[in-house]
Amino acid sequence: AFHVSWTGVAEVAGGAGLFVGSIILGIAAATGVTLPKPLRQLPALASLGLFLLTWAVTPANIYMYTHGAQMIGLTPGDQPIPVEFHAVRGALQVILLSLLWGYYRSSWADAQRE
Repeated sequence: AFHVSWTGVAEVAGGAGLFVGSIILGIAAATGVTLPKPLRQLPALASLGLFLLTWAVTPANIYMYTHGAQMIGLTPGDQPIPVEFHAVRGALQVILLSLLWGYYRSSWADAQRE
């Protein structure tokens, strides 16, 4: 339960960093305001944090796929989750990792230029 709690908090913090940072960047661009470097870096660092978090939990998801792990409480009557679900989740995780890494690289480069 501890790991579920801290990873949930980290996910919310990363999402908030992406959301708030992107809004701040958008407002600054629309108004012509130059932001201090830490604020320009916020979305990139939030993206990197979410990338690292996703990378860290990937082995657990691979284990669940290879061992047919059950996720009690997520299905009606605690039915087994089909192995296909874990495979789809793995594919989506690869896409998410790619998006987060691409966004990090792009936004970090932009933050350094300004």
